Amino acid sequence: MFLISLWIYKNPEKLPQSEDPKAILSPIDGIVEDIKKSNYNGRAYTQILIRNRIFDSGVLRSICDMDISVIKRRNGLNIHSSDPNLNLLSNRATIISKNQDFIIRISTSALTSKIYLENLKYVKSGRRIGFLKDGKVAILMPLNTRIAFSKGDKIKACSVIGYIDE
Repeated sequence: MFLISLWIYKNPEKLPQSEDPKAILSPIDGIVEDIKKSNYNGRAYTQILIRNRIFDSGVLRSICDMDISVIKRRNGLNIHSSDPNLNLLSNRATIISKNQDFIIRISTSALTSKIYLENLKYVKSGRRIGFLKDGKVAILMPLNTRIAFSKGDKIKACSVIGYIDE
């Protein structure tokens, strides 16, 4: 059991794949489950949904250099991560950047009861910001973002998932 716990809660050191300030990095290891347009507070975004499984590293990392204005938390149910109501009913945390260009929504599943987040105001690209074991992470970014992955692709934390076009 000790070895299994060590393997599940592994914390590998990862460096950002790109130093470009327009690059957007993956916040967690997992599989790209969906790419679509989404709305948040009346503003349109491009959303990438990444499903983190228990076998993937659960360390949450910053997607870019971010000034964090708000970290919202909401308690909910522990339901399976494949349930379509996961985003509505589960434990959830939302990280919103100061100018609302980037939003990270984190939802837990049945195997995870808590989202661990550091209380930060400014984070550099690729820095550890928390921990999630088995859940989903949605990244909302501007509509003019070029996406480098497609649905179903495996992705590692700190790998480039897109670039912001001007």
